[in-house]
Amino acid sequence: MHLGTKIKIARISKGLTQQALADKIGKTRPLISSIEQTGNVNHYTLMDISKALHIDVENIQTNSLNEPLPHYKHENHTKESNTDTEQLKNENLMLKELVELQKEVIRLMKEQLIKKKS
Repeated sequence: MHLGTKIKIARISKGLTQQALADKIGKTRPLISSIEQTGNVNHYTLMDISKALHIDVENIQTNSLNEPLPHYKHENHTKESNTDTEQLKNENLMLKELVELQKEVIRLMKEQLIKKKS
């Protein structure tokens, strides 16, 4: 799994949109999108992202497909508005996106196993 996918998983697990992460680190949403899609990010921006997401930069850089995914705890920073319909819709969309990412990881791992057997 490339670095961009790991960042995306961490961001979604924290309940952040691309725009919210961009705002936290003083960058643009298109830059965050590009990082997540390509995995290309400079060292300083990666450090800012890791701080904003409360993740260890070395851990996110070194994990391979064969290692278990790091656990990113979802932090719910809402006050007493958990029943807010819009909040629940957003969380549901993020969880669906996370499930799709996990399916992609499984597909890649299966491909890797097939290649090893060949």
